[in-house]
Amino acid sequence: MIRNWFKTKTDSLESQQSSAVLRVIGDRSSGKTAYMASLARWPNADPTSPVQTVIPVGEAGEELITKAQNILEQGLELEATNLAASTTDIKDYTLRITLKGQFSWNNLKTNIGSQIVNLNISSKDYAGEFFSDLLYRAGNPQLQEYLEDCSLATGIMFLVDGSSRAKDSEYANGLDKFLTSLDRTDTVLGRRKIAFVLTKCEQSELWVNRHRPAFLAEARFPQVHRKLQAWQQIGSGSLEYFTTSAFGMLGNNYPEPNVQLLSRGRDGVTAVIKEPKRWRPFGLVAPVYWLCTGDRHKELDKG
Repeated sequence: MIRNWFKTKTDSLESQQSSAVLRVIGDRSSGKTAYMASLARWPNADPTSPVQTVIPVGEAGEELITKAQNILEQGLELEATNLAASTTDIKDYTLRITLKGQFSWNNLKTNIGSQIVNLNISSKDYAGEFFSDLLYRAGNPQLQEYLEDCSLATGIMFLVDGSSRAKDSEYANGLDKFLTSLDRTDTVLGRRKIAFVLTKCEQSELWVNRHRPAFLAEARFPQVHRKLQAWQQIGSGSLEYFTTSAFGMLGNNYPEPNVQLLSRGRDGVTAVIKEPKRWRPFGLVAPVYWLCTGDRHKELDKG
């Protein structure tokens, strides 16, 4: 579950509360666990960032920090997430993200007050086989359990390696089955939202258009884009596009990806952090903020 509430330093302003339920889906190569681990670690935070702190909550949240420190920061590759026997066996990662008062939702809306924004996110990170099973194992009872679990969510984060454009038709077919399953069930928790998140946007062909996520999505994944737009246009829910990088860039004047490339192919790119001491992700909080509040945050969208 994602919860966000707005705390004020004055008694005259009431706190505001809302909630959502989040599931993270995507192909094996999409970088779902790296996204969550990088968000939990939040390394080398930019002092001008709206994000004040990211704090893991509970054992699973602490496990993300361990993965970030013992694997990613050592320049190693994360192991693939195994397909769990049941949805109850899937790790449920919980993080608390605090935004600085001057960048609060209230200030962006009204330019008054100095509310702190807390976003508490608890998200299930499904193995990549879940998405491929949509195409090839439609009658699998385990797949049906996963789909039923996803149908409880008001927030779906659909992660795609931005370099895997060759798999556009496969993603579109899998997404079509996923959306059909979602639309069979009504959510009682509010209007369902899908954040389409292009990952690994430190790659040069993605980096140059990182501030145009909808353009990138349509240009590189036109079939997926059409499916999502059609889903939104028939009133099934809300849709937004985002660009992220779990590893980030090196340098300011002539930035280069902070990655050591291991492979590049139809599935996208595989890489590890090149300089862990200069590790600074970008774009990770923007989709979480939108899924929580229903609003874009212009400062978070900058990275």
